[in-house]
Amino acid sequence: MRAKIVAAARWGIEHEPQIHYGQVRPMPLARALPLTTDCSGFVTLCYFLGGAPDPNGLGYNGQGWTGTLLRHLQETSAPQPGDVVVWGAYPGRHCALVLEPGGDPLLASHGAEHGPIAIRFSEESRWQPDEVAWLTRSRRPTRPE
Repeated sequence: MRAKIVAAARWGIEHEPQIHYGQVRPMPLARALPLTTDCSGFVTLCYFLGGAPDPNGLGYNGQGWTGTLLRHLQETSAPQPGDVVVWGAYPGRHCALVLEPGGDPLLASHGAEHGPIAIRFSEESRWQPDEVAWLTRSRRPTRPE
C-alpha cells in the first residue's frame, strides 16, 4: 500500500502544471485533471488513490485538514515511504508526504501554486516552523478537537 501512496504522489508531481493550489472542500478524490487542492488535500488524495484508509479518520467524506492528520495518525521516529510530515504545533502549518526516507527524506510537497514538487526535507524546512511531527498511517483513536 505504501508503494501505491508514493506512486500517487509521483503522479501528482508529474502533472504539476495541472494541479493548482487552493483550500477546497470537499477535497477532490479522483485522478481527474485539472484539480485544485492544498497540502492536506494532496496527502489525502494520495492515500485515497493508494487504497489506504483516510489519514484524517473521516471515511473520505471530503473534509479534513492538517489538524485532522495530526489527530488521527500515529507519530513515528522512523518515517517510511507514504508517511506524512507536519510542520508547526497543532493545528499544524504545512504537511508533505515522504517519497524516500533517510537522513534527508525526499518529500512530495504541495504548498503553493507551483506544486506538487519533490523536495528534500532540509530544503522545505527552511520555509517552515521548527516543530516537526512525523506521522505514520497506523491508526490511533481520534482525539476530540
